[in-house]
Amino acid sequence: MKHYFYIFLFYFLWQPAIHAQYDEMLDVSDALQSALDVRTAAVKIVKDYLYRGLKINYVAKENDENLSNGEFSLLRLEIYAKDHSEIQDEVDKLTGKWKKLRTLAIQKPIKNKMHGLLKTLKSFLQTTNNLIDQINQSEKISTLKYQKAANNMELLAQQLAFLYGLKVAGIKDTAIERDIEQCKNDFQKDLDQTFFSGENTINISEELKSIQADWQMTKMSTKNLGSDRALNTIYVLMDKISAAARKSAILYQEKVKEELKKKNR
Repeated sequence: MKHYFYIFLFYFLWQPAIHAQYDEMLDVSDALQSALDVRTAAVKIVKDYLYRGLKINYVAKENDENLSNGEFSLLRLEIYAKDHSEIQDEVDKLTGKWKKLRTLAIQKPIKNKMHGLLKTLKSFLQTTNNLIDQINQSEKISTLKYQKAANNMELLAQQLAFLYGLKVAGIKDTAIERDIEQCKNDFQKDLDQTFFSGENTINISEELKSIQADWQMTKMSTKNLGSDRALNTIYVLMDKISAAARKSAILYQEKVKEELKKKNR
């Protein structure tokens, strides 16, 4: 519990200093990345709440990181919104929903709450996706869509780990199978879009090849889903995919920043 106290204390004590640091530095790629990051942090919190209840390994140590990443990303969005009033309402909505969702990270998992996790997550994702669309439309830079697609893969890998966890937990909901198929289709679409983008550096291509290999292994692993051991395997593979997708997204973001510099000369 002390860890979470220090996270929140950091947020409030250092807020003015961070505001001052970023007032003149944040651009559209930073705003997009922050919105994408808080979205992924939310999915991880919901997923980890479920996995802690299932007593699956590799989970507890991540809660501090998920909370701090979400808090920091929200702060950056609030700073960016000061000069971009068109997104202020959505940022305010997101902040309100985040405050409710983050309590899951510090609560002991309760089985009768697990069925509502899907609804909680969908509500949060709808708000973040609205915000992401608003930010994405504000600049006509093609590389932004690849930055977004790479982040989508990071998110979808975590979302699939969550949905498979719901199945193993015995949660009965027709939406789960439907959402799994949708996530798998969306993931493949984003992987294809980035893999064949024509804007990839050698480093980006290497990360995407790693994602492609782990994605094939994941599809094979899900055929035998039904045990904690199989779910552990999926958890690890999805984390590997998420890490590589995030590296790709940051590399795309670096290209966006170069384009912005040229545009503003």
